[in-house]
Amino acid sequence: MQPNPPQPGFPQYGQPPMAAGPIPAARRKPRANAPAAVIAGVFALLAAAMLVWFALYNVFVAAEVNGRWSGIMVQNTVFGILSAGLLVVAAGFTLARAIPGAWTLFGLCVFSVVAVFAGTPLVSATTFGAQLKWLFSFDDSDSTAMALMIVFGVLAAVAAAIAASVKSPGKQN
Repeated sequence: MQPNPPQPGFPQYGQPPMAAGPIPAARRKPRANAPAAVIAGVFALLAAAMLVWFALYNVFVAAEVNGRWSGIMVQNTVFGILSAGLLVVAAGFTLARAIPGAWTLFGLCVFSVVAVFAGTPLVSATTFGAQLKWLFSFDDSDSTAMALMIVFGVLAAVAAAIAASVKSPGKQN
């Protein structure tokens, strides 16, 4: 026959009494650095706003051109809205100081910037030089939105990496 397992509360026969003093608190899960998480979240929300601006520009251009959508306009609109949604979700988790959320935001921002710089010239018939000229010419509203998305995306990626890798100051039990 097995003896009864020890019960919480009063010590049983043969069990040492509990030590006097406060009960140790449970260890908290590590959190992302608070200031860096806020900065990363704000920059990510600004980058998402630039992607929405880019998508809306394509919607209005499509409406002006006889109401016909070209394939590139559909692609720009759909992927602009999807990317903005993903950035907003990752920014929310980063603002909640979740370390996996901050690393996810870092990855999404890096992917977005690399996709605009290198992915578009590789997939389409655009040369790398023409892509850079379009991005940083600031002549149209869509190129301005994408250039600002790149700037905000790089800043969000750096801040998210800092938020995820630096322990938050404060009391750690």
